[in-house]
Amino acid sequence: MRKMTLTDIQNIKRLSDDAVEHSLDYSVALFRGRKQQPQQADNLPPRSPDEIKALNYLARNKLLTAMSNGTVQYDAERRVLRLAKYTTGE
Repeated sequence: MRKMTLTDIQNIKRLSDDAVEHSLDYSVALFRGRKQQPQQADNLPPRSPDEIKALNYLARNKLLTAMSNGTVQYDAERRVLRLAKYTTGE
């Protein structure tokens, strides 16, 4: 094991502190940069009421079809919808 002088230890400590300070500054800058970027979802125009009704109809129709096929099952006791392919082991 090599002997270290006090100045060696102080230099290592100083370099370590600089690295930690740099990494903290870098992390804060990354966080601020991400926070100030405009959201991608904001670029989408809001949906019209007709489009919302159409999407709701499609989702409802698909759910009812899946329930009639037995692909999706309603558990009344737990009040949840279960997918049949994941509950075959029960």
